[in-house]
Amino acid sequence: MVLVEPGSPKGFRFVHDFREWIRNKPREEASIIGPCPHHGVCPQAEPHHMWCNFEQRIAHYPSTVFAKHPKQGPYQAEKFSYLIVKKGKIIESEEEAKTPAERSYFWNRLIRPARRRTGHIILDFCTRSGKLDRIVVARSHGIEGGYKFAKKVKWGDLWPFGQRIPNKFRKEAKTGKKLF
Repeated sequence: MVLVEPGSPKGFRFVHDFREWIRNKPREEASIIGPCPHHGVCPQAEPHHMWCNFEQRIAHYPSTVFAKHPKQGPYQAEKFSYLIVKKGKIIESEEEAKTPAERSYFWNRLIRPARRRTGHIILDFCTRSGKLDRIVVARSHGIEGGYKFAKKVKWGDLWPFGQRIPNKFRKEAKTGKKLF
């Protein structure tokens, strides 16, 4: 089942309430597939009082159908909130996954547009552990660190790379290894 609402605070509340209703059901009856990679409490709704939404560009009708403003472009960005629920139980661990579709249940999802800077890209994710996380992918990370993929990633895409930045890019500090 797919539930889609406008990407406003009110639309997100409807989606979030339905999500909470599904969460309170036994896992054998229904499982959350998307957009969240977890079955826990939404990290944006409770502590931050933000709303989760995504964007899709749509084409305007031609001016012969509806008159449009002369300065208006041919596309318009619409925001929406959604929830995908599957009947039955999904696999619990990534080791049990046999197909790429099943492995994608455990990937993080990009919840904000990627911020491209000189030499690096900043990405915000909703993680499998049910938390919000920010990753900085530098040009020096190369293909194995996901920089080439991060240049093309769009808002709402799944991130197949791990959360951890490879050790060769980390620096030792008093509190442990850090990127900068």
